[in-house]
Amino acid sequence: MKQDTDQPALKQLSLGLGMLGLCLGFLAAYGVLTGDDDGRVNLLLLLLLFAFVPVVGLLLSILLMVKGGGKGLAGWILDIPLWPRHLILALSRLGLTHGRELWLFYQTQILAVSFSVGCLLLYLLLLLGSDITFVWRSTLLEPDDLLPALKAIGIPWRFWPEAQASLALIEQTRDFRLDSSGISQPAVGLWWKYILATQLAYNLLPRSLMLLVARQKYRARLQQGRLRTVPDLQPRSGAAAGDENLLASLARSVTLPYTLLDWADVSPGCYEHIQQWLGDAAGIHSFGPLRDQPATHSPGDHAPVNHSLVVVVKSWEPPLAELADRLNDFDSNSDKLILPLDWSDTGVRQPSLAHLDEWRRFAATLAGWQVLLLEKST
Repeated sequence: MKQDTDQPALKQLSLGLGMLGLCLGFLAAYGVLTGDDDGRVNLLLLLLLFAFVPVVGLLLSILLMVKGGGKGLAGWILDIPLWPRHLILALSRLGLTHGRELWLFYQTQILAVSFSVGCLLLYLLLLLGSDITFVWRSTLLEPDDLLPALKAIGIPWRFWPEAQASLALIEQTRDFRLDSSGISQPAVGLWWKYILATQLAYNLLPRSLMLLVARQKYRARLQQGRLRTVPDLQPRSGAAAGDENLLASLARSVTLPYTLLDWADVSPGCYEHIQQWLGDAAGIHSFGPLRDQPATHSPGDHAPVNHSLVVVVKSWEPPLAELADRLNDFDSNSDKLILPLDWSDTGVRQPSLAHLDEWRRFAATLAGWQVLLLEKST
């Protein structure tokens, strides 16, 4: 099965994301642990990196897991055009199903765990090879203000008294840039246990648990054999259901007159570009999800049956089963074309081959639909 042959490529992407997360963790930890010109490390910045940012990221991951949808941090990173083409092609073959979302969610957890491991490894290396001077600075906060927050952060490891904050330690490690005489030199290294426990409790352990959950969910979907297709996207054009390599034909022109239906919410400049190459549209209509459309109108109300239909979509976004349902409701005696469009502030450009193939696989599951390619994009 094509799904099985894609697994080595997907594992390479996972490894690449893991190495990237590890390197980013090293760099981020090094940036805050090296401290200022005198080597003093601000405790509050460490808590920002090792507690606040991981907790916010974890809550976002939980939200994505509960609600579903979204490509997460891994998806945004994989959109950067630096990855090998054959790896991105393997990923694009997950694009017609929720298997892609599960896989990207899984990779986001790998990225986060790798980042945590990178931070922790560098921290331990610096503890072994140098004397880290932990201090804290604040114009607004006093030791009495800071103590409750630090004690609240330390609740997960309250069984470890040596790693707890105390008022005396806070007072002894307060740093004033113009006068550091009040700092107790033996006390500045005592925060290392507290910072170590913070990384374990708020970054490495919860992210590892989330990684196990994501891995289990992805493997369960893989075993069910539903990564490739869902019932709403089964081939309807008479092709064999087992032909996973089926691609819809490419069209390079449209029969006039045609109606332009905008599923992608493109800019007016994109409309001008499309009409420059296809000719003036008989009508341009917003064509969003069902919730954006009046309940009294059916999809066919947008254009006469003798008009060609051109549906504009974002080339980089995976096709949705909802879009398939909407397109199957159209009844046209002329061309029915899906136009994957890639644009930015600088203009319209050709969609990538991976994205184009993804939309051609999608169109192959629909009766009478083709993919339109504007060959000359500027």
